[in-house]
Amino acid sequence: MTLMSENSSKTTTPAEPTTGPSARTESTTPVELSPAPETSSGKRVLGVVPGKPAAGDRKVINRDDSVMVWPHLLIRHAVAAMATVLLVMMISVFFDAPLRDVANPQNTPNPEKAPWYFAALQELLARFPPLIAGVLVPGSIILGLVALPYIDNSKYKKPRNRKVAVTTFTAFIVIWIALTLIGFMFRGPNWGWVWPWQEWHGEL
Repeated sequence: MTLMSENSSKTTTPAEPTTGPSARTESTTPVELSPAPETSSGKRVLGVVPGKPAAGDRKVINRDDSVMVWPHLLIRHAVAAMATVLLVMMISVFFDAPLRDVANPQNTPNPEKAPWYFAALQELLARFPPLIAGVLVPGSIILGLVALPYIDNSKYKKPRNRKVAVTTFTAFIVIWIALTLIGFMFRGPNWGWVWPWQEWHGEL
C-alpha cells in the first residue's frame, strides 16, 4: 500500500515482501523515509507498507482510470446535496404538512396511532407486554443484526453462498413490513381490525 500527497517528480518502488522469521515484523512496520521524501507519479510518498494485503490480491490501479476526490467526487456530492435541499424546500412551499389541531389531553383520538414507521412496534405492543414488545424484541433485533456477520462468516459474497444471512434478514424484513402494514392500514378504533377500503385510519 502506498500513501501519497501532492508534489512531484521521481519514482519509488514498494519493498518486496520477505520470508522467514522477520517477515511478520516487516509486514506491520512501515518503511522509514528519508528527510527529503521521494516522489512517485507527481505525488510525494508518505509511507510504504511491504507485503501482501490481508485478503485478496494487490490491486494495480491504472492511472488513466483514477480521479481525485477533490474536485471530482466532492463537487458531485455538493450538487446532489443542494438539489435535495431545493427539492425539499419546493415541496414544503407548495404542499402543506398534514398537521392537526394542538393536542388536547382531554380528547384523545381513537385510535391513537404512532407514525407509520413505528406502526410495527405499536402492533407488537398490542400483542405482548411492554417489556417484551418495547425492550426485548427491538434489543434482540439490533443484537441479532450486529451478530449476523459473525454467525454467517462465509468468505463468499454471492447470496446463494450466504444462506443463513439471506434467510434471517429476509424473514426479518417480511415480518416487519407485515406488522407495519397491519398497524398502519388495518387497525381502527380500540385497535380493532378494519378493512382499509371500508374505514381509513392510517396516520403518516
